Amino acid sequence: MSTGMQECVLLEGKKVGERLRKELAAEVESIKAKDGVTLRMACVMVGKDPSAEFYRRAQEKCALSLGIAFENVMLDASAPESELLAKIKELSTEQSPVHGLIIQLPLPAHMDVAHLYPELNPKKDIEGIHPATLGYLVMRRTKLVPATALACLTLIDETGVDCRGKEVVIIGQSSIVGRPLQLLLGERRATTIVCNTGTPEERMAAYCRSADIVVACAGKPGMVKGDWIKPGAVVIDVGTTEVAGKITGDVEFEEARKRAKFITPVPGGVGPLTVLMLMKNLIAAYRWS
Repeated sequence: MSTGMQECVLLEGKKVGERLRKELAAEVESIKAKDGVTLRMACVMVGKDPSAEFYRRAQEKCALSLGIAFENVMLDASAPESELLAKIKELSTEQSPVHGLIIQLPLPAHMDVAHLYPELNPKKDIEGIHPATLGYLVMRRTKLVPATALACLTLIDETGVDCRGKEVVIIGQSSIVGRPLQLLLGERRATTIVCNTGTPEERMAAYCRSADIVVACAGKPGMVKGDWIKPGAVVIDVGTTEVAGKITGDVEFEEARKRAKFITPVPGGVGPLTVLMLMKNLIAAYRWS
């Protein structure tokens, strides 16, 4: 019996990724057939952080499944910053067989990531975090996009909602999600509002209640209340915080899904697509170079 309530559609990254994976595998094979080139990426990792190792393994598994060669570059946790810098410069040269690389975070406390990114070749920056890469985005000459922001945009596209004229609230303004996503959605002619720690909760709630699309990427579990969601809205939850042994998003999921038309689960929403976006960026980086 119908309850009269609309059914909320789960935006599951794994399902969306299955189709994308086939498309990317075909592109990799096409490059190999036409250019005689096997795409190669490298992951530079310092030390043995468990979360970083989990992400590195996910990258390697995804790359190999698509026919992409994967190079592990492992440095000891006690290595000086100069050693990491030298390795980044080596991999960034035009002579290096690597087409794209990622500096795996976190880094040991004695290393400053701000010193490293400028030395990375922007044309090999598959994370989309080099100052020049973000500058291209600002100048509307987008080359590569931060992987998580690109995953969010892909899931919004999956809904079939035309962003033009829509109101979008983005909660969080990091350089890898909130800020680039604001620019990308602006290009789609959406009206965007970005909330941060200076936004009073009552204003944030009011913005969300009028928003057609809500993107929560603040890393604060449950900060977006379910009754803030406008009926029929699209909700993209980027948050992944461990609470009592369970991965929890920034949105009160069970309450929000009663009102939203589309919503990402946590885990299983944005996360599974992020690694695939690295591979998509790798293909774009090869074509750019």
